[in-house]
Amino acid sequence: MRPSLVVPLAAGAVFGALATIQAVSDTDLWWHLATGQQTLAHGLARTDAFAWTIVGRPVLLDQWLGDVLIALAYAAGSWHGVIALRALAVALLVTLVVGAALAERPGRPLVALLAALPAIMLSRSAYGDRPQLEGYVLFAALIWLLRAGQKGSLPALVATAPLLALWSNLHGSSALGLGLILVVLAERALRDGAFRRTAAVLAVAALLATLLTPAGFGSWASSGGHFLAPPRYIEEEGVPNLRSVPGLIFALVLALVLGTAFLGRGARRAEAALLLPVVFVSLTAARHMPFFAIAAAPYLAAEGPAALAWLARLAGISARVPDASPARSSWQVDVAAAALAALVLSVAAAAAPGDPDESFYPRGALAALPRGPGLLNAYDWGGWLIWNAPDTPVFIDGRLFPFVPDGLADYRSIVGLHSDWRAVLDRRGVRALLLRPTDAAAVRARETGWTVVASGPDFVLLARP
Repeated sequence: MRPSLVVPLAAGAVFGALATIQAVSDTDLWWHLATGQQTLAHGLARTDAFAWTIVGRPVLLDQWLGDVLIALAYAAGSWHGVIALRALAVALLVTLVVGAALAERPGRPLVALLAALPAIMLSRSAYGDRPQLEGYVLFAALIWLLRAGQKGSLPALVATAPLLALWSNLHGSSALGLGLILVVLAERALRDGAFRRTAAVLAVAALLATLLTPAGFGSWASSGGHFLAPPRYIEEEGVPNLRSVPGLIFALVLALVLGTAFLGRGARRAEAALLLPVVFVSLTAARHMPFFAIAAAPYLAAEGPAALAWLARLAGISARVPDASPARSSWQVDVAAAALAALVLSVAAAAAPGDPDESFYPRGALAALPRGPGLLNAYDWGGWLIWNAPDTPVFIDGRLFPFVPDGLADYRSIVGLHSDWRAVLDRRGVRALLLRPTDAAAVRARETGWTVVASGPDFVLLARP
């Protein structure tokens, strides 16, 4: 008999099925899909061919495998396939988070679910169709392995290296995984002198695992840029906004962790080794907030009841910490639960919206787009244009870092009508604009004689006179 996985699998199936309700609409999906198809058809492209402003420049390869997975899902089932991949990733994420929490408080599924709920709510903003979601999944798996390793499981620590190798090809957030592995190994080595040689071998294995990618050492540089020097004026790259709902949830998780550390038996050094690096990274950008909630879920499940019991006793209420009697089941029961979960996800994906939601995009402009370079497009339409208008290279798109600093700065100068906007238009050779009608550059272009080639309620295509 073994601890039951029925509750984590059931929670994963429920949230995975709910994730299928939303139609495909992620602004970054389109360039991920185009890149994945390009890789499957022609192999890895090491220079850019999508944006005329950076054509021929080296491109990042830190998520090539994630792009290929999206392309394979699309090839297998069109948009239903893409949604099925999303549902599977969400189901795995929730299963891992709830499972890690339940491992700390066996036999208490309600405690585990409550501890995992903030992570589920925060990661909801990442339930899009991009490799970032798979990055969260592998991070949740890493947390489970590292906590088991801190308790003495050598196989769990050994398993972190192949997991990191896979992660390094899926998404650049693997840099956080590498850092966390090194910190946990160092803490364990300080705690157990006999483990130091093993820790050194495992640390080298983790470092080498991150190099098993087409990017090689370049994967470290690209990950460092995302974590340490992102453009803060991009919303998801900005620091957490505590006035937003995700920011409030993040603040609540941080308060719960600190409160539990003070009111319970206190955070041990091993737990601090897991949580402190993650909270630091999560404070650097809004897109990183789910990492801390995922890492904190097992800790809150383990220590939260003791903190609540302490508060109850302080208030004169008799309370005890629930025991840790694990619900056990045979592997046959877990396999049956997994099969049922897979059936639920399959039905939900089949019933999901069959067409993407393109109401946000300028479909009415496609037929009138000029061929070849020269179009300046709205930033969040770039990926969609890469997929839908391959004969018209874009000025900029959601890949972001290939355009930093010059391309993004020039885009902001033109769209924001900075003092040098005319000079940038000339230097770049911009001959058409595809923007929203209310954008300052679109308004000024019409005032100065640019021709309206096509227009709609939410877009205007202008040609330079």
